[in-house]
Amino acid sequence: MSCFICVEQSEVAVVESFGKFTYLATPGCHCLVPCRDEVAGKVSLRLEEMNCNIESKSRDNVFLSISVSIQFQILHQSVEKAFYTLDRADKQIEAYVHNSVRGKVPQYELDQIYSMRGEISQAVKEEIDQHMESYGYEIITVLITDIEPAPSVTEAMNRIQTNSRLKAATVDKSEAHKIAVIKAAEADAEAKRLSGVGLAEQRKAIVAGLQTSIEHFQEGVPGLGSDDVMSLLLMNQYFDTLKDVAKASQATTLFVSHTGGLKDISAQMDEGIITSSANKKTA
Repeated sequence: MSCFICVEQSEVAVVESFGKFTYLATPGCHCLVPCRDEVAGKVSLRLEEMNCNIESKSRDNVFLSISVSIQFQILHQSVEKAFYTLDRADKQIEAYVHNSVRGKVPQYELDQIYSMRGEISQAVKEEIDQHMESYGYEIITVLITDIEPAPSVTEAMNRIQTNSRLKAATVDKSEAHKIAVIKAAEADAEAKRLSGVGLAEQRKAIVAGLQTSIEHFQEGVPGLGSDDVMSLLLMNQYFDTLKDVAKASQATTLFVSHTGGLKDISAQMDEGIITSSANKKTA
């Protein structure tokens, strides 16, 4: 039988005399009375941790596997109580945790459990702490580390998320196509507007050029009327058009009148000019 003991840091030795508790030996070296004192056991004051998995059901009837982590330690002032009143503290704590979690989880739906895991953990800690304090233990923290629904529920939740994202992607794609169509229409309208402006300016320049040509013809050939000059210029433009069409790169079939029909073309142009003048006077 040893006459002294050494107690390590963060431990306390329980010393008994003839089977009755005598005192607690703190860290360091202690002398024992031979044949009377003996060490009944040593108690660790370190923080301990345990994990447990709990099967439960939410309020919307979803079966869950909940992982809980518990940190606990013996109260320094209650080492004697902890040593003599409870043999397997971890088993007792696990039983209390199972009972508390299974009593609180069914109060919430699945989505609420995810968002309120902190509140649930705190409620479980306070409830267990009240029970374990009477045994000389203190519950430091209770953490819900994982919430895992049944595989079928997880698959359904993933499908919901996938469909939601596909729906959002489809909406975005439709909006992008809509914007592209609108922009293309606006660009086409602007192009046509600018084309019309250019065509108007072109016709304005042609009219100005024809006016100048008529004035030059009348100055160079006395007695020549403006109608005669106009007919001559229009015939000149007619032949220029035929030349441009013939020079075009694309295959074009054009049926033109023979030389004997030039008078008919001129007459048609004159008739068109007279009709236009008459319409202007009527208006």
